[in-house]
Amino acid sequence: MSTARSGLERNHTALFIATALLLLAFALRVYAVDAIPPGLTHDEVSQLDVARQFEAGDWRLLYPGGFAEDGAEVGYYPFLAGAELIWGRNSLAWRLPAIFGGMIGLACIYALAARLFNRRVALIALGVAAVTWWHILMSRVILREVLEIPLYALALYAFWRGFEAATPSTRSPYPWKPFALGGVALGLLQYVHTIPRGLFVAFIFFGIYLLIVHRTLFKQAWRGIAIFVIVAEVIAAPMVITASLNPQVDNEVTLSSLQLSGEEGLLTRFQANAPWVLGQFMFAGDDSWEFNLPYRPIFEPIAAAIFFMGVLSALLRFKRPAMALALIVLGVSLLPSIFLKSNFTFGRMTSGQVVVYAFVGLGAEAIGLAASRVIPARARKPLAIGSIAALVGAGLIATWNDMFVTWPAHAQTRSTYNAQLRELGRYLDAQDQPAPLAQCVLWIVYPWRPRYHLATPQAALPYFTQRSDVPVRWHDCRYALMIPAGGQFIFAHSDLQPLENFLGRGLKKPWLEDAQPLEGVPGALSVDARSALQQKQAEWDQLPITWPPEASTSSTAQLPIDFNHAVELIGYQIKPQQVKPGASVRVITYWRVAGEVPSDLIAFTHLYRTPTEVMAQQDQLDVDGASLQLGDVFVQSHEFIVVPPDAPAGTYPIGVGLYRKDTGERWPIFVGDQRAANRIFLPPVQVTP
Repeated sequence: MSTARSGLERNHTALFIATALLLLAFALRVYAVDAIPPGLTHDEVSQLDVARQFEAGDWRLLYPGGFAEDGAEVGYYPFLAGAELIWGRNSLAWRLPAIFGGMIGLACIYALAARLFNRRVALIALGVAAVTWWHILMSRVILREVLEIPLYALALYAFWRGFEAATPSTRSPYPWKPFALGGVALGLLQYVHTIPRGLFVAFIFFGIYLLIVHRTLFKQAWRGIAIFVIVAEVIAAPMVITASLNPQVDNEVTLSSLQLSGEEGLLTRFQANAPWVLGQFMFAGDDSWEFNLPYRPIFEPIAAAIFFMGVLSALLRFKRPAMALALIVLGVSLLPSIFLKSNFTFGRMTSGQVVVYAFVGLGAEAIGLAASRVIPARARKPLAIGSIAALVGAGLIATWNDMFVTWPAHAQTRSTYNAQLRELGRYLDAQDQPAPLAQCVLWIVYPWRPRYHLATPQAALPYFTQRSDVPVRWHDCRYALMIPAGGQFIFAHSDLQPLENFLGRGLKKPWLEDAQPLEGVPGALSVDARSALQQKQAEWDQLPITWPPEASTSSTAQLPIDFNHAVELIGYQIKPQQVKPGASVRVITYWRVAGEVPSDLIAFTHLYRTPTEVMAQQDQLDVDGASLQLGDVFVQSHEFIVVPPDAPAGTYPIGVGLYRKDTGERWPIFVGDQRAANRIFLPPVQVTP
């Protein structure tokens, strides 16, 4: 009776401690969740975009991805869409699926460690995971990887229950149910992310281990392992088949996706990346501001030393199947980061969290066993409790300072999470009728995409504001500037660098010289360009312009020039007018919107050797045509028109025009209703020796 009561008391104590740790973990995952992280990354915006597709009834197993054009498995998006439907469009709703996924994952980590080892190891694992940056952040960001933790831990837990039941002493019917349930969990994991498709090999490796080290156990367990893997693959089959039928959408890891260069082989890649990946735990963690203070290791020095002590302890006791399984699971979880390009390791290694923290518990247990030989019996328990509390407390203090104080305030973090867009969105929501917005798309995110202006701010801004009645003009202010109709507008750029660091030459004067900072909105200016427009228009009206030789009109060319009844050339600047061979000419053109402008419109500026032979050119238009409104004025700078070094001295004409990128068809110039040409000549450039 006393023994049973003592065991019951121990169970209650462990449950009490585990509950307290889970409450601490929950507090760390919801604290200031609307401000930390300080906005949305391009990856998070992609997740929200897919959730919107799901919410709109576009249900599929594999979605075309966002900015990276990677396939996105369906598993995460019903939860994300559901959270938004229930709690609305806000940070808390978007991050709740990750928070709850992380919390369930913590409970599963505890249950798995208790099953594989014991409750002491499980409590230490839970305490360390509760305060570790890696798990906290993955439980706060809007990314599907967090669901890998509970599903993989459940798969391992069920697998181990089946394995324990399949021992020689068991007389009950073969325990196929735990193996089957574990296989279901592993199969469902394939619907979360691409990386888990390879996790089944951990169980194959474990079977090979049993065959070599414990043949008797292998004979008892091989059927269960087979059931486990077969059920997992059957459950995953619809996703695997869909992915194989849609290779253009899927992001399956293949030899080509490993991006091996030159003579680099898998062994070379392993030798180069393995030290870096293993060093994540002690020396230098993920270098991405999206996931980490760059190079901050997963564990603090003491916890890292205990972790490696746990790994060493498991290696020394490798003949114990539980130790072998944990080591195999850890090793397999590291392989994607080792064989792929060694970046975004915190995301790619997420599945490893199911056993990583248990190794800290194993290390602490090994240290405790060694210390028990020299410490009096009555002092062991208080000392152990104090040491573990100190370990968790040290991790909590370090994580709190780094995650909640240093990281969100850093300019690189705010830039990565588009914090300025968040502040801009809040400003727009607070205004009765805000001025038109000219938003600079500073860093183009994937310029090889057909719509190369589709950068993060364009996709993210709708998630930062509740209103849709503010027309936004998108442009890359390194080479272009938008002046909305009327001349009064908000100019905003979404990066945190000073404007002078990236604003293109000739785009500030006179448009932004007298602009005033918008209070409470970093990177935004209140602009009144009405007088500048009036002054410039008087100058532009005097500028000379000529028809090319093929023009079919006898009228005198004069500004404005009507391109396709949609865009008018209203002015230009050429700097310098005299250049030497090898130098470049910068041509700034000014345009006014008179009709509908497509997104694939391109402006060309040609420097001609003869009226028909192009000597140098630049084709570029850095405004999003679809966002333009009638009466808008935009400025385009072509500053890389390089005169060939062998160009002889002489006079060379400059021609400008517009064409559609998709078809290459030039837009015609109209005089009234008559087509006159498809280019117009500006004053020539003088090339001097």
